[in-house]
Amino acid sequence: MSESVLNNYAQVYVDLILNKTRFDPWDLNWFTEAPFWRRTSMKFSRTYKQIPDYEIGDLKHGKSLDDMYEDAKQLAADLANYQKTAPANEQRRAVYLAEHASQLVVRLALLKGEKMSYDEATKGLYDLVAPAYDYSAFEDIVKDLGSALPGTGSPAEKIRAFRKSIAIPKETLLPVIKQVAKDFHDMSCRYMDLSGQNLPRIRVRELPGAMQFLSVLFGYDYDHIDYERNFNINYPWSVDNLVECVAHECEPGHFVYFEKRTQAYIDTCWPEMSVVSQHTASNAFSEGAARVAIDMCLENDRQKMTDYEREVIFDICGLDKAKAELMPLWHRYYDVMGYGKLEATRKLWDGVWTLEEAGAFLEKYCFNDLGSGVDTIKKAPDDIGHFCAHNYIKDVVKDFFNDVCPDFRDQFKLYEGLCSDDFSMKDILDHSYRFEPYLLK
Repeated sequence: MSESVLNNYAQVYVDLILNKTRFDPWDLNWFTEAPFWRRTSMKFSRTYKQIPDYEIGDLKHGKSLDDMYEDAKQLAADLANYQKTAPANEQRRAVYLAEHASQLVVRLALLKGEKMSYDEATKGLYDLVAPAYDYSAFEDIVKDLGSALPGTGSPAEKIRAFRKSIAIPKETLLPVIKQVAKDFHDMSCRYMDLSGQNLPRIRVRELPGAMQFLSVLFGYDYDHIDYERNFNINYPWSVDNLVECVAHECEPGHFVYFEKRTQAYIDTCWPEMSVVSQHTASNAFSEGAARVAIDMCLENDRQKMTDYEREVIFDICGLDKAKAELMPLWHRYYDVMGYGKLEATRKLWDGVWTLEEAGAFLEKYCFNDLGSGVDTIKKAPDDIGHFCAHNYIKDVVKDFFNDVCPDFRDQFKLYEGLCSDDFSMKDILDHSYRFEPYLLK
């Protein structure tokens, strides 16, 4: 009886998420409409996100934001009450649904225009609050790069020159992305129980603005996701962000998450497994875990990553392989840069900095080229919490994995389990989660 009750609550949650896409069009990362789905219409565009959109039009019931907000509040209250008396074997799922319903309330409140601080928003959406960052880390990494990077001039001039020297030439973008996607697909299949059928079709084309990529979903079933990934040839691709994006968005990243969620939905018939909503704690986990899993593919060995970049990416792109030895330090800079953008976003959102001050901060530490800081940061309010739920969460997940199971092989097993299980962010933050296969519940 309890499972049917939770299924009813979960279906209300899924319906609200689908309703919300009319007002929050980039929120839906994945939706499993049925055990088997194929695109039947050519009504799609390669200049807009298609995962899916037109196909769920009939499921968007036309509720107003106010109606959805009230419905979500009622759902969260009902689930909180149900949780108090839920059987032990339903507790984890009840907590998951209650927390996700509460996160939906917060997202709807933001869409309605409610004001809250940056930390209140990320706490409400993801149960994450990024700690205050030590600005000396920004100073230190710029100083370290200034000493290590070749060339003359100030540290800022050296950083900008090195960034240009590891840029991916447009004519090599397609072959190098194809190779990286295949390599990390093969590594993912080696270490995880995957179907091996999810290597997407890779395209490069001009896309609007600073968009990195655009995806078109053509179909899926239990074992296969039929995807096309279009990468923007005008995006400033470089050695450091190529693996980060390609492996993160394909395998071992989001394709693993989508496959495991879809299989869990079919195996359990739990409606909440059918949807991946961006502004939730479970999706924040998937963002962080996708990044951590990239390192796991190379046995959490930084030297193996350097070797891979030198022998594959530098080689295909015709770049100076001697510069590969600087990549470990450059990756540390890349990680600090994520926190820099988080800091700028938080200060802008909270009204501590103006748009110009936030942009100047990014340019000061070379996180942006001169004159581009404002253009980057002014988009931040459209995706509140992006750097918290993409950068800070990486460290949260990494600490959790390393504490629970230091061996990378065991980390892959844990990752697979989390992709197909209900859990709360608290389980990750306090390292209390242990995987129990959903098929045994």
